[in-house]
Order: sequence, then C-alpha cells, then structure tokens
Amino acid sequence: MHEDETAGYRLLRDGVARMLPVDASGRRRPPEQAVAGTYWEVGRLLNEHLAGRAAYGQRVMARLAADLGLLPRTLYRARKVHERLPVEASAQLGWSLCRLLVTVDDDSARRRLATRVAAAGWSVRRLQEHLKTAPAEVSVPILSRPGTYRIVSAVDTSGLQGRAVDLGFGIRRPLVLPGKPGKKTRRLLRELEPGDTVECTTDDKGRPAVRRVFGQIDSRLYVYTATGLQVAAAATLCLQLDLGFDVMYECRVSLRPPAHKLSRTALAAATASMALPIVVRSVRHTGDTEYAVDLYRLDDPARPEHFNTLWSHVAHQ
Repeated sequence: MHEDETAGYRLLRDGVARMLPVDASGRRRPPEQAVAGTYWEVGRLLNEHLAGRAAYGQRVMARLAADLGLLPRTLYRARKVHERLPVEASAQLGWSLCRLLVTVDDDSARRRLATRVAAAGWSVRRLQEHLKTAPAEVSVPILSRPGTYRIVSAVDTSGLQGRAVDLGFGIRRPLVLPGKPGKKTRRLLRELEPGDTVECTTDDKGRPAVRRVFGQIDSRLYVYTATGLQVAAAATLCLQLDLGFDVMYECRVSLRPPAHKLSRTALAAATASMALPIVVRSVRHTGDTEYAVDLYRLDDPARPEHFNTLWSHVAHQ
C-alpha cells in the first residue's frame, strides 16, 4: 500500500475495532442492544473508505478480517446491509432479518419485503420460508458464463493455511491451474489473496489462464455446465455438474421460482427432449444446506433461454 493508503487503513481498522470490541470470550461483537445498527455503521465505514477502489478493497477486506479476528463474510455482509437497507430498517428489524433481506437483489422488491416484514413482525424462520418460495421478482436471476471463482483461505492436508478456489457446494481446490500456464498467469496466481475473484480463461497462446474480476461479481459466481440431468421429484432434479478444475459433481437440487411448484409429471415432460449441456446457476437457501437452481440455454448470450420461466408457463397451459 502507499503511505496515504496505509494511514487510511489504520483509521478504518481502528474505527471498526471501536465498534466491535472484544468481549469476555475473546471475540469481537457489537453491543448486544444494537447489533444491526452497529454492523450498518461498520458497513458505512467500509463503503466510504473503499468507494471506487475494487482491487484495493478486496485486499483490505481480507487484511482487516485477519487483523481483527473477524470472518470476511461478516464484513461483506455489513457492507451489503449498508448498501441495501436504510439505517432505520436495520435498527428496527435486527441483524438476522437484515442478513436475509439483503440477499434480495431487486431494490423495489427488497423495500416492499422489508416493510412487510416489519409491519407483520415476521420471524427469521418465516422470512426464510418466504424467500424459498417467493415469486421470481423478489430475486431476479442473472446469468453469466461458467468459470468465475472466489479465492478463499483453506487448510491443506498438512495443516497449513493456504489459498484455495471456492467451487461451490462446500468444495474447495488448491489454486493450481491444469496444464502449463504462462509466466504472466503464474505471477498473478502468486499475487492472488483470499477475497479476490478470478475468471478462468486462456491466454493468446491457448494456455490456461486467469484474470481478475472486479465490481459486482455475485451474479457471476456458482455458474456451471450441466452434462447430466434426471428428474428426482416435484420441482427437483439430479444434476451432474462440471465445477471446473477437473471436478465433476452430482447433486440433488430444487428449481427456483417460478418453476418451484412443477409436478414431477410436468417436469419429466419438460425435460424429456432437453439437449445437454445447459448452464446452471446455483443458489444456497439462506441458513440451509439445500440448493436451488436456475437453468438456461446460452446459444444467444444476449437472450438466454430461461427454462424455469418457460416450464412454469407450459405447466399452466
């Protein structure tokens, strides 16, 4: 970091540390009576310090989490709560409800849902159930091509802390590209830190390569190619997915809205003549271990065919 960035980082670190003091157990926590409001303020500090500096921001988030003994996801959640909810809502609803509400990508839908949750006094469980079965407008699916991954920390077989690639579904692999990457790629691989995001590609000589990805990357993660598909139950499929890094994975998943109520018979008819491969975007239900998916054909990237929407229309004809 440059000198001015180092000074700014110290101010940021000290500010977050004051808001999240160490408790008797040795963990940093906000005051019990103001959890959501405190995390909103933490998110404000982070967003003000990192505004317009994506590459710097990813490094700072990882460093700040390590310096203060926090989980990186806690800091990312704080940033998102500040970005997506007004401070009044965060104080009124509480931290657990805020964490769920900010998973709703559509601004208008999120505002309406926050008002509804506050007025009706919903519990966390009630909101979780709603998000699982909510209409598609609550979380509009966005599609990208497969091959974008987040770099994370992981402990290897020898017990040493290192870097890994998060493939999704709880699977992590060492940050090693197959084949023989070029010099530029090898240098980038050495520079990558937990919190960075990369896209797998090839260089001008056809060798395996990666490039950094900045900006809004949530919609680019956990997108795969499906090479196998079987109907398992109503609105439920068994998929064989190519996760990348030479990992094939079989999983049982549900369909996201608006196809979440398809009967087994309707789903079997819809998939009977489906040509593979297709593109799959996976989302884990908040606070759950189950996954739901959107399915696409990407023949025309500008106009992807969204099977969840298509099948829901067919089922009602």
